[in-house]
Amino acid sequence: MKKILVLTSRFPFPVIGGDRLRIYQMCKALSEHYELHLLSLSDSKKNCVDNNDRVFSHVETVYLPKWKSYLNVILSLISFSKKPMQLAYYSSSDYKNKIRRMINDYDAVFCHLVRTSDSIPDFDGIKIIDMTDAISLNYSRVKLKSNKGLLDHIYSLEYKKLHEYEKMMPKKFDVVCLISQVDSDYLFENNTPSNVVIASNGVEFDRFPVSNVPSKDLVFIGNMLSVQNIDAAQWFIDHVLPKLEQHGDFRFKIIGRISESMKLKFNSYKGVYATGEVDCVSSHAQPALAGICSVRLGAGVQNKVLEYMALGIPAIVSSVGAEGIPARPGVDFIVVDTPDEYVNSIIKLNDSSELFNTLSKNGRKFVENNQSWSSSLTPFLSKIDMLIVK
Repeated sequence: MKKILVLTSRFPFPVIGGDRLRIYQMCKALSEHYELHLLSLSDSKKNCVDNNDRVFSHVETVYLPKWKSYLNVILSLISFSKKPMQLAYYSSSDYKNKIRRMINDYDAVFCHLVRTSDSIPDFDGIKIIDMTDAISLNYSRVKLKSNKGLLDHIYSLEYKKLHEYEKMMPKKFDVVCLISQVDSDYLFENNTPSNVVIASNGVEFDRFPVSNVPSKDLVFIGNMLSVQNIDAAQWFIDHVLPKLEQHGDFRFKIIGRISESMKLKFNSYKGVYATGEVDCVSSHAQPALAGICSVRLGAGVQNKVLEYMALGIPAIVSSVGAEGIPARPGVDFIVVDTPDEYVNSIIKLNDSSELFNTLSKNGRKFVENNQSWSSSLTPFLSKIDMLIVK
């Protein structure tokens, strides 16, 4: 059996969060035909792999404490390094040396995200990278929404470095994977290189039982440690909820990992309830009137939208949140951007059980037909099979 060395910048267990879920599902699919060994950076000395997991036949970690990552970034800034801070933060000589000693025993190396892309030495085997999304696209949007100041200046510098670096990936790797055509068009100006494949995210349907019972809850699923999700939730609280108050007793329910201070802040608002991290997202999300994806920043595919649709919860999403999802606006989900558009859509759903049921059924049907992990990853797997077999 051919062997693949998988390189990750963060330990992918437990499998929570969009980035860990994606790399895990990719590796799970690859493990059906290849022997996979994982070499991961970790900021913790305590890492645990599920004993029942059979994806990786061998797992090793290299410890990179956070203080060293912070120091790497500072040194990168003061030395005016041309490399993006994304790379500097995860730079580790121990990791690179470990890879150098191991890599020639493998037929292919698989890098997760650009963070690990400069860790591999000269290698005669197949080089694969999942970039997931265009991080520079995300940075460009953050830059547009941020206040002018030191942080904005840093974002501008990082954006320029990262954008140029990301565009070089097809020259460095045999297979480059992106999550949506939007990300590819942004990086390669609508001229996708032949070795770039698009593989969207999927849904594990057994984890998302359908419920089409409406309530007054407007749910928002997401990792609330991310700037993008915090911005999206805060925007909805500030601009939509005040307009919605006069139309009924609705509750904005935020589900996901969150800092204690942010949880207290959100829960101090009238009509807002932040649960924090939960064992079962689906049971806390249901019943609900709508799933909200009010993201203004970010790139790639929003997992929360796919999860709402899988649960049979009508999804109300921003135009940014709809990117990379080929669902039909107004049929499979609702796409809006202004506060008034959100309010009007919520009121219509609340007043019409027929509209609620139609969106619930259409959304679930869409993800069943288009967003299984097996179908989403087929272009990626086919490209690798073709190269490794050769």
